Amino acid sequence: MKKREKFLNRIKFLLKLFVLFISASFGFTIFLFVVLLFNLPYIRRAVFGKLPFKTEKKPWSRVVTFEYMKNLWVDIFYPRGEPRGVVLFAHGGGWISGYRRQPNNLSWYRFLVSRGFIVAAIEYSRGYKAKIDQLIEELSRALIFLDENSDKLNLPKSRISLMGLSAGGHLALLTAAKMHKFVKNVVAYYAPCDLKDILESPSLFAKIALLATLKRFPSGSSETLAKYSPVNVVHEFMPPVLLVHGKKDSVVPYDSSVKLYRKLKRLNCRVVLLTHHEANHGFEFVLKDGKTKEILQKTVEFLTEGG
Repeated sequence: MKKREKFLNRIKFLLKLFVLFISASFGFTIFLFVVLLFNLPYIRRAVFGKLPFKTEKKPWSRVVTFEYMKNLWVDIFYPRGEPRGVVLFAHGGGWISGYRRQPNNLSWYRFLVSRGFIVAAIEYSRGYKAKIDQLIEELSRALIFLDENSDKLNLPKSRISLMGLSAGGHLALLTAAKMHKFVKNVVAYYAPCDLKDILESPSLFAKIALLATLKRFPSGSSETLAKYSPVNVVHEFMPPVLLVHGKKDSVVPYDSSVKLYRKLKRLNCRVVLLTHHEANHGFEFVLKDGKTKEILQKTVEFLTEGG
């Protein structure tokens, strides 16, 4: 029975690859549409889900938008009271999709702002158009923009927290390693910390997104995968790191966060790994259980205290 199931899964995978190959011949836009279509159930959960806490629709006092680089924007959400800190937020979407004002991302902003944080939500380039170095550079430039314009933007005189979901978490970790002097702490939810793990993922979208972003195919790409894997980039001067991951993640394997946790421990860095044993990718937008709420509350505590 298992052999039959394995065979059928392989046939399904090959059929998907065939459809993707045909769609690619009609252009990347159609190709991307087909990839997203195959992942519709996950995308629906991720894009339209919300956190399991009730908040006001607009808990902020004001929202301002600035161009931090040419044609790249940052929305800054201000709490009504005295701010507890600034969180630079990088959305997910496999490097090739996602938008800073998606409903799920807005749910995070509401949650963080209602807890007293200023949230700076950035847009960054699509991985299929830009090299991954450019994406890291954009996050770095956003960080510098906030730091250099803190008076104009009414930001507290303190270092900034970096936070990202999935691919955004991956970029946040790489940026924190590069810009550690500017960063208070970094939070990465279900981030690919070792890009080789994506090649073992059952998610076709994750594989396609990775290869499109790195401009590489699996053969001969091991050096590139290693170069852009946080597990190989972190160092002893890293700011405190919070990793959050579900053990049943079908997009980014849970072991990816475990590897980075162990590496940071060996470097004697401050690191915390919060595990949800029943959670899949993007679980905080779907689950309403006590464990999910506990993880979210611990995230707030980490951002406040710096780990």
